[in-house]
Amino acid sequence: MREIIQILMAALGSVGFAMLFQLHGRKLIIAGIGGGISWIVYLLVGKLGNDMLALFCASFVVASIAEVGARIQKTPVLVLEVPMLIPLIPGADLYRLMFRIISLGIRNSMDYLVRLSQEVLLIAASIILVSTIVSVIVNIHSKIVVEKYM
Repeated sequence: MREIIQILMAALGSVGFAMLFQLHGRKLIIAGIGGGISWIVYLLVGKLGNDMLALFCASFVVASIAEVGARIQKTPVLVLEVPMLIPLIPGADLYRLMFRIISLGIRNSMDYLVRLSQEVLLIAASIILVSTIVSVIVNIHSKIVVEKYM
């Protein structure tokens, strides 16, 4: 039951953030579903015991959904991708890092800084990986189409 509430809140958080971007209709629905799916993937992979792998896989799924949804809706990928990533943003770790820096100093907070940096880089890496894969597929497809008609 707890996981279902988490998934619903992830979807609702993505929808709320999408409203800030003034998304309407199907784009809003895609953002909500993508946010919920991202949290489902995070929870499922997280049960393996590796939070970093869970974050990477969930971000990869979000980037994939955003790429497909953006092509269907004929909208920029970031418009869909950013709201879907909201549940995965490491806000708690950022809070812990800031709290440690303020209370103990930056030298005693390096372990938190390294963890937060890893999380942010994993999210970015997954987005770049999906974007690169899609670019390669689109280039191959366009070459095939051009060769077919020449």
